[in-house]
Amino acid sequence: MKRVIAACILFCASALSLAGTHRVDDSASQVTANTLRMQWDSVAPRSGERPTVSGALTVWVRLNLAPWQGRNGRVYMTLPVQASGPITATWTTQGRLLPGSLRAGERTLVYSGAMPAGLLEDTIRLTIQADGQKLVRTEQLNFSFEIDVEDL
Repeated sequence: MKRVIAACILFCASALSLAGTHRVDDSASQVTANTLRMQWDSVAPRSGERPTVSGALTVWVRLNLAPWQGRNGRVYMTLPVQASGPITATWTTQGRLLPGSLRAGERTLVYSGAMPAGLLEDTIRLTIQADGQKLVRTEQLNFSFEIDVEDL
């Protein structure tokens, strides 16, 4: 009887370890260019508006969802708060991931449903907008992905 209880506890503990929020391995993703060229959005912003800069690039997103294969959940794109102030990212996709937008310090849903085997792949066209007065010349943006897995 003690062995049956111990086995049940081990099974429940391993199932719970798969539930919750986890970082997704996106190390197979590739950015088309290492440097994003930013341009002023307006030569003369309206009174009271901050001068902003924008730039765009393409990213081949490859998310390793194998650890959660067949489970239901939601995948989010995240971007930490930036020292240079507010940064906004918007993107379009080829259809596997959801298009959307994200401000630094937030996370946004990019996929919901059953997790596929292996890699979830898509190509996104990412546009970054930042405050042109606060942006540091060489700033690194560390986007990442998280998964919220539903309980068994």
